[in-house]
Formats: sequence, structure tokens, C-alpha cells
Amino acid sequence: MSLPLVDCLFLFVGFVLLTKGAGWLVDGGVTLARIHGVPPMITGLTVVALGTSLPEVVVASLATNRGEHGLALGTVLGSNIANIGLVLGVTGLILPRLFNQVLSIRETSWLLGSLVLLYFLSGGGGLGAVEGLVLFVGFVLYQVLVLRNPAEEGEAALEEVATHGSRHPWLMIIGGSIAIALGALAVMDGGIGLAKALGVPSAVIGFTVLAVGTSLPELAAGIASAVKGQAGLGLGNVVGSNVFNILMVLGIAFGFGPLESDNSGILERTMAMDLPMTALFSIGLIGFLRLSRGRWLRCKAALMLIAYFAWSVSTFLGVGG
Repeated sequence: MSLPLVDCLFLFVGFVLLTKGAGWLVDGGVTLARIHGVPPMITGLTVVALGTSLPEVVVASLATNRGEHGLALGTVLGSNIANIGLVLGVTGLILPRLFNQVLSIRETSWLLGSLVLLYFLSGGGGLGAVEGLVLFVGFVLYQVLVLRNPAEEGEAALEEVATHGSRHPWLMIIGGSIAIALGALAVMDGGIGLAKALGVPSAVIGFTVLAVGTSLPELAAGIASAVKGQAGLGLGNVVGSNVFNILMVLGIAFGFGPLESDNSGILERTMAMDLPMTALFSIGLIGFLRLSRGRWLRCKAALMLIAYFAWSVSTFLGVGG
């Protein structure tokens, strides 16, 4: 078996472990919260949100600790683009009325504001523990504000999530955590190996292959919400996960090692190209939700998917050229 095939096998096994692990962690956490009388809203905004974002946390932290900063940034920003283009595109094709939803000013502000904060923090020539702490404080503030003033539709959607559970919550939580840790290690090794085999920067693998892999929990949640007719849950899961990825994931990851301007140009490229593209997808989503409501809903979903695949192909071709 050639080395690229081994790397692909590592990626496949890692993605399966990440997806299963996140699901087990959510099921166990929801059940445990119900046993102890924790309200569904609190459960959804903590356990469920953390469960779908934990793969990005582990992969980005491991990557940063190993000095693979491009992989960490690529995975997080690429995951945000995949959440909007791929996850909402697929979910919208199944449940078109997802694009009949409207993001509140609060949700819109946090979705775009987190990207603006990351841009300004990088202006000092690097991202390290101090900048990571600022991002993480922003995440804590976000959680506090959401908990103090939850949207009614979000509460109803999270009630649906909280109806699922497990008979052995602690086993599910422990098993899910172990699966996510092992899956992240497998994805890391496979991603780095595949980047070397293809002769492309690790950031490109992070933006495409690993971004899709770590977005699998969101994709699974989106499809499940679409099948059950929960349009608000499908949209809210993506918006919440994207804010989590910037504030929480990068906030934790850069505590393991700083990213500074150097000859590799990773930071400069990210701030000049990749971050604006993430913002463009976010603005596109907001525009699609506000314009022509009730019309061309599946067309909007299809355009999201087309834009995502076009961006993925152009990323590979741009580096290859």
C-alpha cells in the first residue's frame, strides 16, 4: 500500500471517529443534563455546541502544538466556509424553507464581528496566547449574552435536540471524548502526510479535506434537522458553530503556540485571502436570507453548494499553478 493510500486511510478512520465521537458526546451530555434537571436551552448551548465544535478544537490545538499553524487556521476558516456552503447547501436542498429564516441583528453581529476581531488581532504581526485569550473572552461573553436573552425559535429547536439521549451517559461521554482525541490524531497525521505527498501547503489540506472532515458533525446535525423539519435548528447550528470556531477554537489553539509573521507567509495569506473569503461566504448567507424571501429557495441552496465546490477547486488549482 502506497503512502498516499495510507494517509487517506488515516483520514477516513479519523473522520469516522470524529463524527461518531461528537455524536456520543452530545447524546451522553444531553442525557446527563436531563437527569440533573439542566434546562434544554443550557444543554443545547453548551453540550451540543461543544460536541459539534470539539473536532475543530482538538485538530487545531494539536496542529498549533506541532507548529502546523497553517493547518490550524486552514481547518478553522475552511470549516466555517464548509458549514455555510456545504452544510447549509445540502440542508437547504432537503428543507428549502431553511432559507426563509432571518438572522437577528445579534446573530449577524457575532457572525461577522468574530471575523473582524480576528483580523484586528492579527495586525500586531502574530497570534499568540494574548490574542487567544482575547478571542476566548469574546466566546465567554457571547455565551453569557445568548443565555441571558435566548431567541424563542432557538429555544424550541433546542428542545428537539434535548429529547435524545443515552442509557449510559458517562460511558458515552468518555467514549466520545476518546474517539474524538484518536480521530483528531489520525486526521492530523493523514492530513500532513497527504499534503507532503501532493506537494501542497498543509494549509490547503486544512482548508479543504480537514475542513470537510471536521464539519461532518454539523452536516449530520443539519441533515437530521432538515428531515425533522427543524429549519431554525439547522441554521442556528451553523451560525453558532462558526462563532465558536473563531472565538473558542482559535482562542484555545493559540494558547499552545504562537503564529508569527515569517518567510512562510501563512499569516499574511490568511489575512489577505482566506479570512476575506470566509467573510464573503458569511455575507452571502446573510444576503440570501434577507433577499427574495419565499422565492428560489432551492436555487439559493444550490448556489451555496456550487460556490463552495468552486472555491475548493480554485484553492487546489491556485496552489498547483
